[in-house]
Amino acid sequence: MRWHTIDYRERDGRQRRTVLNRGFWLYDVPRLIPLCRKFGHRPVIGGTNSPNRHTRWVCCDRCGIRPEPQGNLDHEAWAIGQRYTGHYQAGLPTEPQERFRAIKASVVPGPWPANPTGTVGGQVLIGEAHSTGFEIKVGNGGSEHVLSAHVTIKPLGALFVHAERHGTWLQRRLNPTSYESRVIGVSVHGRHLYWKLWAKRDSWSKKDPRWQQGSFRVDPRDIVLGEPRYSYENVGDPVTSLVRMPHGDDHLVVLQLQRQTLRRRRGRGRQSWVVDWKHRPGIPTKPGDHGHILGSGVDVSQVAATEGGWPIEACAAIAARLTSHRIRYGYKPAPLVTDEEPMRG
Repeated sequence: MRWHTIDYRERDGRQRRTVLNRGFWLYDVPRLIPLCRKFGHRPVIGGTNSPNRHTRWVCCDRCGIRPEPQGNLDHEAWAIGQRYTGHYQAGLPTEPQERFRAIKASVVPGPWPANPTGTVGGQVLIGEAHSTGFEIKVGNGGSEHVLSAHVTIKPLGALFVHAERHGTWLQRRLNPTSYESRVIGVSVHGRHLYWKLWAKRDSWSKKDPRWQQGSFRVDPRDIVLGEPRYSYENVGDPVTSLVRMPHGDDHLVVLQLQRQTLRRRRGRGRQSWVVDWKHRPGIPTKPGDHGHILGSGVDVSQVAATEGGWPIEACAAIAARLTSHRIRYGYKPAPLVTDEEPMRG
């Protein structure tokens, strides 16, 4: 077995509210298949029936292990779930390129792996969890993660775990033919409670039962007064102004003063002033060619909005916010290039 970890804070840039963000993997973990080791595998046909392509291969109905190669059978001769009674080919070549060609060209399945293994992994996050809840996923025949689960507690952190190849026997009992993973979970965020009960993980249709997934409001203010909604009204014409970053780079941005109103269906609204800004091709905040911010919005005071000093205040707020991003992600400014000749004594 092999162990590997990665520190995402180091890789993606340290985040202020994250104490720990580490992924881990344990490779080559032997798969527990006691029944198949004692009685042998139970070969059946697996495959897909997509509109543009039909595929067929062989797998064990109990543990889900596939021969090597798995085979590429005629979909007209074999039905998904049918017991496989055909032939098996001899072992594969040991030379890597010849082995790859043999697998690509194989029609008949090969021998069953003698010592099948899988991977167990996950991620530990302490700090900056954005929701509270849990989710359990049962994958499908094509899933990289056969089983996975996570639990999050806002704002303390989260734990994610997954299994690659392990648990295929359970997947074949619960979701044997569909190529849509299924999830069960509950989460609370954005003043709503969301639920999924054996719902499709990556798609939704109006034909799906209502009980499978949905949400409802849990904040009493939203229930009594209605959910808050923002509205924006432009005030005056756009203004072009200069954002001067402390790293030495300057950027011309387009500013638009707006009157922002936060209002519920019942009750009085609350107004404030904001400035929407845009810049092309974007102001960099991460090392290299990543993390260019094209625009956003910043708050300005009522005095600045009414007395005309809002462009200066907005540019200062933009510079302050983007500077905090640069510090978080370890941004380093490019060295200044000058055409001037050095002075000689």
